[in-house]
Amino acid sequence: MVLKSAQERLLNIVRSTIRKYGMIARGDGVVVAVSGGPDSVALLHLLHALRAECSFWIVAAHLDHRLRPESGKDREWVRRMAAELGIPVQTLGVEVRGLAAKDGISIEEAGRVARYAFLEQTRARFGARLIATAHHRDDEIETFFLRILRGSSLVGLRGIPPVRGNIIRPLIGATRAEVLAFLSEERIPYLTDSTNLDTETDRNFLRNRLFPVIGERFPHFGAPLGRTLQLVADEEDFLEREASQLYAEAVSSAENGLVLDIPVLLAAAPVLAARVVLASLYALSGPRVRWTRIHVDAILNLLRSGNPSARLTLPGGLFLVREYGRMYLGNRVIEPTLASWELPVFGPGTLEVPDAGVALRFRIIEDNREVPRFLDGRRTVVFDADVVPFPLTIRSPRPGDRFRPWGMEGTRRLKKVLIDLKVPVAQRHRIPLVVKGDAILWIPGIRRSREAPVRMDATTHVLEVSLVE
Repeated sequence: MVLKSAQERLLNIVRSTIRKYGMIARGDGVVVAVSGGPDSVALLHLLHALRAECSFWIVAAHLDHRLRPESGKDREWVRRMAAELGIPVQTLGVEVRGLAAKDGISIEEAGRVARYAFLEQTRARFGARLIATAHHRDDEIETFFLRILRGSSLVGLRGIPPVRGNIIRPLIGATRAEVLAFLSEERIPYLTDSTNLDTETDRNFLRNRLFPVIGERFPHFGAPLGRTLQLVADEEDFLEREASQLYAEAVSSAENGLVLDIPVLLAAAPVLAARVVLASLYALSGPRVRWTRIHVDAILNLLRSGNPSARLTLPGGLFLVREYGRMYLGNRVIEPTLASWELPVFGPGTLEVPDAGVALRFRIIEDNREVPRFLDGRRTVVFDADVVPFPLTIRSPRPGDRFRPWGMEGTRRLKKVLIDLKVPVAQRHRIPLVVKGDAILWIPGIRRSREAPVRMDATTHVLEVSLVE
């Protein structure tokens, strides 16, 4: 049996990965992120070798983070390497330390944000479709350990996706050892970043201190862990499909946000409800906010609470407002309009009430025999017209309003009546009230008062008020 060279083995891995995940189509342009380190240099050479076979073209992109005195030399080194390969190259220098201080984030996070912004700008400038990064299986294992130690969910434990949007990772099926063997065999030079030897960062601590110790007892731990990552990914895909279906049932669009159906989420498995909440947060914030389990649990606790009008302030300028059976999640809270409104009613006829979005019909019935005998007090009501003669008023609720509900003794605060009926706070100012003087006669669509009852033996004129369909 003829042993394959390191180049042939790695080319086969990359070729197989591209085909398996449908990463690159014929004619595609690919921006290759090149730091100058071994992984990105190997990726650039491998894609350069495959470009004719797979009919795509590439551009090299290098971002100088300006964190080391020698970083400017790295930038020029990448330029020369790309020129030797005949590959267009785009470079940029960014003060990442300053960005981190400005945005209040870690240097590592600031570098990641700046890097992907630069790669996207380069992609747009050259008219390419894809961005290729040099993540490989060892990076995936490091990420897996980091997320376990930080308490990640199953979403985080599934590893680094081979394809995410327009970002592809052709080396994800290869190991660091295979990458280094290829570079050594082909005598391809690369840069060594001195900061990679610094164990102050969590990733470097795992790579340089912990993994060598694990490797002494389990020398081939990467392979079985890779299989575990694949199983996690398969189960994550299943749960994500179930969560997507629940999202379609429980989440709807609203002005400047989303509405979450509380009963639907409460009836679902907690793990799926949590995923829907997380997906809703990212649907509004995008990647600019890193949502954690703390945020998700806070929302789930509010969802399960007995407070029908609870509120929650969230990062990224988002707010959550609960209104009985639903939760509004948005970029601003929709507050009720405080301005009051009223319309006079001078006599029989139909009156449009724009502020309430309804129309009411008023008519006088002279013959008691024409009065409807069975009324539920929601759509149509009748009063003794001589007790509450015109003019009447249709107006919005006011602070301190009290109501004498039909069939009950005493009076009740109107606010309490609307709370008991679970009328959302944001809709209460739109509730029309039919009043005479200070007395509320009727809350259309809800309930009538005890005012001016019709007595068949004493009432001579009947006022009928109806909601117009």
